[in-house]
Amino acid sequence: MDLSMIEQMITFLTLPFQSFLTIEIFLIFIIVYIFLLYNEKRQNKKVKIILIALLIFFFSLLVFYFSDDIINVLNEIIRTLMRCFYFPNIVFYILTVIVSLVTLICAVLKESLTKLNKIITYTFTIIHLFLFTNFISYAIANNISLLDNTNIYQHDQMFVIVLFSQIIFILLVLYKLIYHFCYIRHEKLKNR
Repeated sequence: MDLSMIEQMITFLTLPFQSFLTIEIFLIFIIVYIFLLYNEKRQNKKVKIILIALLIFFFSLLVFYFSDDIINVLNEIIRTLMRCFYFPNIVFYILTVIVSLVTLICAVLKESLTKLNKIITYTFTIIHLFLFTNFISYAIANNISLLDNTNIYQHDQMFVIVLFSQIIFILLVLYKLIYHFCYIRHEKLKNR
């Protein structure tokens, strides 16, 4: 695409008015937005229920009309996630290590975390960082280039290290999400 910035802006602004369907979709989202703003002032439960029902109805229609395409897209998303899980490229793997390292540092510095939370966080992050360090040392010892995924995943040991490392990282993320969700719920109940 060789569109200039002005042409991109014009295309973006005229996009909702390209067809009758896009105009209808645009109007539906404008109505939902107005209801959301209206409900911020009123805090009416009926409006919330109507909004949720409207959104579910709208997206159900989309799923009904484009079910084959949506199923293909969902299959591709699942395949991509599985590839990232089983065969992450080195950039993704290093990003997970950075997240683990930052999580570990935050857990060490935060005084408000419970001892149990700190212990669980320490356990997951230390195991993840240990596995990454083993991954790097194994690559150096066997003279394997980290830039070539096929070289990395041809070695059973490296594949197993990456696999278990990803499992530990996903467990860490799930634990943190569940903890923060429960903590927020607990704080809301406590403040009532």
